[in-house]
Amino acid sequence: MATLPSSLPPGVSPPLTEENEHNHNGLIVIITSLGLFLVLASLGIRMFASSKRSILLRDDYVLFVVVACACAQVSLVLVQVHFGWGQSEDLLRSADSSSMLKAGYAADLLYILILGLSKICTMLFYQNLSLPRTKWMIKSILVACALWTFLAMLLLAIRCSSDPWVDIDHECPSLLPRWRAISALDIILEVLILSYPVVIILNVQISPRQKMIVLGILSFRIILIPLSTIHLYFTRKQIQSSDPTLLGAYATTTAELHMSLSIVLLTISSLKLFVAVYEDEQGFAYTEEMSGSHSNSGPTAPTAWKLSHHIKDPAPLPGRNGTDREPILQGTSASASSSRTPCLLKRTNAIMKSVQISVTRESIELDERGGVDAKSATNL
Repeated sequence: MATLPSSLPPGVSPPLTEENEHNHNGLIVIITSLGLFLVLASLGIRMFASSKRSILLRDDYVLFVVVACACAQVSLVLVQVHFGWGQSEDLLRSADSSSMLKAGYAADLLYILILGLSKICTMLFYQNLSLPRTKWMIKSILVACALWTFLAMLLLAIRCSSDPWVDIDHECPSLLPRWRAISALDIILEVLILSYPVVIILNVQISPRQKMIVLGILSFRIILIPLSTIHLYFTRKQIQSSDPTLLGAYATTTAELHMSLSIVLLTISSLKLFVAVYEDEQGFAYTEEMSGSHSNSGPTAPTAWKLSHHIKDPAPLPGRNGTDREPILQGTSASASSSRTPCLLKRTNAIMKSVQISVTRESIELDERGGVDAKSATNL
């Protein structure tokens, strides 16, 4: 094993990591640490939004799983760097090679799992805003995301040799075509996910400016497409290189950025700029669906969005047609909803504006003088 001469003066300890033409450990550690910060910040934002919303949705639970997997993946990458990943093969110790490759193998599988779960989490969020006639699109994309996740992990798990973690270069001829297939399907799914909000937002009865705000925020996900392409490019460089452990640092850093940004984008539903589009000037939000217990004499508890104020004794506020809810989706009618049977209402998944007021009862006790005066007035 060849070693590079050290230029450190006597008494000076070497740095924890380095960044030079023979060692890219520093680059990996910096980008991975940044990714971990973004992941934990996203978790904090989502938890704060969930506490204000006072309700946990299915996409919230999926996000928690994604963050847990991301923390495990980051830990594996740091373990991989500890054993020499990012260094030239001339600097690696043969005793650490097996541990390094095993950690990288597990990190790649978790990377694919996180990307798949982030897609599923996004579609579950869109399901809260979807129309009944677009439910089939949601289910189709969800199934496609689940299949992609399973097949991609299977393709990466089974490689050329009985020890798949050692297959990281051109000695495994099928590795690069597998990465190409995974990246191509990943980009196709991202295009489908990006196109779905256009369908649902165009049917929401809000101003064109608000539609552009929502579509603009949801379009941030487009950044994942070039990141997937760049990751494939550096993966190809690694596989075709004679020094894959050195050039593999660029594929690893791109994967960390790709993973962390896919999680950050899951917090867009918590942005005030986004939520404000679905609230009126009194701060009332919109719900996903109407309950079967809906009637003119009582409110319906929201399932997707909840009022930002705590309500003790809610009372209905009549809408335009004498009902307590006003539809904001094209093709829905408040007057028709009040005449439907409960079974039909359960099947009516529409974004509705829930308008409720709160009444606080307070008992007022008169003092002794006031009580005497009131009694005298009664006798008169």
